[in-house]
Amino acid sequence: MKNLLFITWDGPQTSYMEGLFLPIFHAVKEKKDINFHIIQFTWADSEKANAIQKLAEKLEIKYTTFPISRKPHPIIGSGFTVWKGIKFIKNYILKNQIDTLMPRSTMPALMVNRIKKSSFGGIRGKGKLIFDADGLPLEERIDFVGLSEKSKQYRFLKSEESKIIQNADVVITRSHRSIQHHLDQNKTLDKAKFHVVLNGRNSDFFKPDSEKRILKRKELNINIDEKVFVYCGSLGAQYGWKEMTEIVEKYKKNHPAKFLILTGNTEFAEKNLPESLKPITIILSLPFEKIPEYLNIADVAFAIRDPKPSMKGVSPIKLGEYLLMNLPTIASSGIGDTDEIISQTPDCFIFDHQNENKIEKAVRFVEELKNIKSDEIRTIGKKYFSLEKSAESYIKALNTIN
Repeated sequence: MKNLLFITWDGPQTSYMEGLFLPIFHAVKEKKDINFHIIQFTWADSEKANAIQKLAEKLEIKYTTFPISRKPHPIIGSGFTVWKGIKFIKNYILKNQIDTLMPRSTMPALMVNRIKKSSFGGIRGKGKLIFDADGLPLEERIDFVGLSEKSKQYRFLKSEESKIIQNADVVITRSHRSIQHHLDQNKTLDKAKFHVVLNGRNSDFFKPDSEKRILKRKELNINIDEKVFVYCGSLGAQYGWKEMTEIVEKYKKNHPAKFLILTGNTEFAEKNLPESLKPITIILSLPFEKIPEYLNIADVAFAIRDPKPSMKGVSPIKLGEYLLMNLPTIASSGIGDTDEIISQTPDCFIFDHQNENKIEKAVRFVEELKNIKSDEIRTIGKKYFSLEKSAESYIKALNTIN
C-alpha cells in the first residue's frame, strides 16, 4: 500500500476534515509508509476549501475538492454530481497511481461501487478496498429525517451499502455495536474484516490549564462559585436540548450556575433558550482552535443525544474532547460504545433516557461532585480519544491487507 485515496461527501457546516481526518491521517503517515490523497465532495465555499487546502499541504496530504451541485434540486444535483464524480475518481486513480480506495459512507460508496477493483492497484490490478462505514447513516435518516425503510431511495442506498461491505477487504466502523449490526443483517459477512477505529484529538491541544481557566472565567464575568455547564457541538432536538435545559434550570434554582453553549448553530440556541436561562447563558460560535480554551472554564459537560437505534453506530468526538479536558460528563446511554467508556470513568454520569427520574438524578450527580479525579478522567480520554490511539487503530486495520 503506497497511495491511498480517501473519498468523502460533506456539507459546508462540518469540520470533520480539518478537525478529525487530516490530523489522524498525518499521525498514521508518520508511522507508516503511505501517501494519503483526499477527494472531498462538498458545497462549501472557496474560503473554507482554501483553509483546508493549506492545512493539508502543511500535513503533506494531497487534498482535492469536487463541487456538489445543488441545482435545480438537491436530489437531481446530487445525482449529476455522482455521475461526474465517478469519471473524476477514475481519472484521479490513474493519474496518481492509487492502489487503495477508502470511500466514507453512502454517496462515495455509490461511486466506488462503479469502479472495478481490477482497474487500480498498478499493472496487475490488485487494488484494495477499505470501506469507512462511519456510523449507521441510512438508519439515521430513518430515525431523524423520516426516510421510510420501504422507500425506493432507502432500498437503493441500502443495496449499495451492502454491496460495498461485501466487496471491501476491510470495513471500519466507530463502535463494536455497529459491527454487530452489520453482522446481524448479513450472516455471510466475515467478522474478521471489520475493525473499530477511534475518533482522536490531539491531547496536547485539548489540555486543561488552571491559570488560563481563571483568566478566561474572569473575562466572561463568571464568579468562582458558579458551576459552568458546557455543551459543544451541533444543536437540535436529537442533541438533548430539552434535557440539557431542564438540568440547568433545576440546578440553578438552588445553586449559582452558568450555561456555556459552543455551537455553529447559534440561531437555534437563541430561539429555543427558555427565558429563565437567558441571564445565565453564554452562546458562542468559535473556530476550532478556540474550543479548548473555552471548554477549560467549564465544570460539567453535556454529551446527551437521543438514543435512537441508529445511534449505536456513532462515536461522539465531543465526549473525547470533554474527557481530555478533565471534565465530569453527563453522557447518554445507548450511544455507540459510550456506556462502556463512561462506566469506567470516575466522576461521570450515564444518562438513562428511560428512567423517569433522569433529570433529578443528573442534578444530584452535579450537586455531589467533590474531589474530582481529574487525572483519571483524562487518562480514560487518552485511552479512547487521543490522536495516538486513533492512529494505532487505523494502522491495525490497514495492516490486515498488506
